[in-house]
Amino acid sequence: MSELLDRCPACRARLAEAAVCPRCGCDFSLVRQAMAQAARLLEQALCSLAIGDRAAARRQIEASLALHRRRLAQAIRSFLDTAADTELAASGHAQPPTSIRKEDACLPA
Repeated sequence: MSELLDRCPACRARLAEAAVCPRCGCDFSLVRQAMAQAARLLEQALCSLAIGDRAAARRQIEASLALHRRRLAQAIRSFLDTAADTELAASGHAQPPTSIRKEDACLPA
């Protein structure tokens, strides 16, 4: 499936912003809600990552991917996996950045 729901999976008709396919009547309101929630979780994960909270970022990325498998979320999960492997190989004394405040890193809800 593409990143966006631009065509009906049932009949391939182009979808506008409406929740129902104009050709076959399939209702995509729940799908679009899930995609929007996945995007919000992805934004929260980026904020968590910016302030150095990798555990929260990991939880939020996994929740986002459970709703919608976006390439960006998959890339961030891969980054977190690589970062975790690198930290294990290092001395284990890696510190998160302290110059970024949570208020500065996150978008308003």
